Amino acid sequence: MGRLEGKTILVTGAAHGIGRAALEVFAREGARLVAVDWEEEALSEAVAVLESEALAVPADVADPEGVERAFGEALEEFGALHGVAHFAGIAHAALSWNISLFDWERILRVNLTGSFLIGKKAGEIMRGGGLVLTGSVAALGAFGLAHYAASKAALLGLTRTLALELAPKGIRVNLLVPGLIETRMTAGLPAWSRDQEIEASPLKRAGRPEEVAYSALFLLSDEASFITGQALYVDGGRSLVGPGGLPPGFGRKEVA
Repeated sequence: MGRLEGKTILVTGAAHGIGRAALEVFAREGARLVAVDWEEEALSEAVAVLESEALAVPADVADPEGVERAFGEALEEFGALHGVAHFAGIAHAALSWNISLFDWERILRVNLTGSFLIGKKAGEIMRGGGLVLTGSVAALGAFGLAHYAASKAALLGLTRTLALELAPKGIRVNLLVPGLIETRMTAGLPAWSRDQEIEASPLKRAGRPEEVAYSALFLLSDEASFITGQALYVDGGRSLVGPGGLPPGFGRKEVA
């Protein structure tokens, strides 16, 4: 029996990257799935290949009406919701003095307000289960990402507060904190930035989407039934390293 057998899980950002990997992982573990993304065609393709019951709901997580529709269709189709994995988010790179107010508010609206709307609706309709939000190691400070870092740093406070407020309803709330992961979003990073992140990681590589998806699987499963209000870093150790990076030659084999 799969670890999510008999459970209905809503996944945002489901058309690409970590969200799509989560769909595949959760499907193999027996979940019924509600896949949410604003890219309708890509979302349909992601759902079509799943070997499990799955409902595609095109919606923007930063739009209250879209969030209402996603949760409403989930209940109409499956009757109950047992977990939410919220991966939807956007990024944009610019030095702080070059960030327009439009881009600042756009990043915070999707990444932070979208997470609030998802958490708010989950708290309204769920009776037990798990909610997983997605932060970023960039929250610790990231060159050229002031708006993104701010949006992700705020999620720790949101996660811990939701964990306190929703505990009486039996809902556990936790935060995943990925490092550099091989996704469509990070593929657009400048080569120097990508190389710098890999060089600064103790494991000397980028993560794979399924590695984050399996961490979400654990937090949504009964195996994590006594875990709430926590931040789980899935970053190859990047958060252990300060802004200066690792010592020169770290991880390289010594020449005899």
